[in-house]
Amino acid sequence: MLNYCMMEVVVSFPSFILFLLLSSATVAFAQNYSEHLHFYFLERVAGSPNATAAVSVNLHPESPVGGFGNIGVMDDILLEGPEPSSPVIGRAQGLVVYSDLTGLSATTAVNLVFTAGEHNGSSLAMFGRYEQERVSDRSIIGGSGQFRLARGYALSQLVDATATTLTAEFDVYITYP
Repeated sequence: MLNYCMMEVVVSFPSFILFLLLSSATVAFAQNYSEHLHFYFLERVAGSPNATAAVSVNLHPESPVGGFGNIGVMDDILLEGPEPSSPVIGRAQGLVVYSDLTGLSATTAVNLVFTAGEHNGSSLAMFGRYEQERVSDRSIIGGSGQFRLARGYALSQLVDATATTLTAEFDVYITYP
């Protein structure tokens, strides 16, 4: 035989008000911020003076950069505007793995490290597929400093390419606590 026990909960008006205030405070601390960052990325390609990118594993020496299985590293420049003389706001440091048999895309793991402006000292971790011929859509999977626990996505596209440099435009959309 089952015994059921009913308990009557009596809540006084002052304790109910206290409960509501504490609940509101908890929600306020859990607030998230959303932000759109817009900047440019400047890469000085391998072999050019002051190169900011290099192929560290080259399984296909006949290929200048890409080639299935090749691995590159970068420490590229983040700029406020598209001109190489624009103010530097940070660095893009990471790996590029040529993991596409067609050679038209690569897998990237990049830290966007901010060294100037309101985000100085913070970074975003970006991971995903870079595509040469179209807009690349990559994930923001974390961050540090102001961007700790950030989530979001980054859209980038090539806006200029010369024999020695590549310039890409970035739009990064993030949410963080």
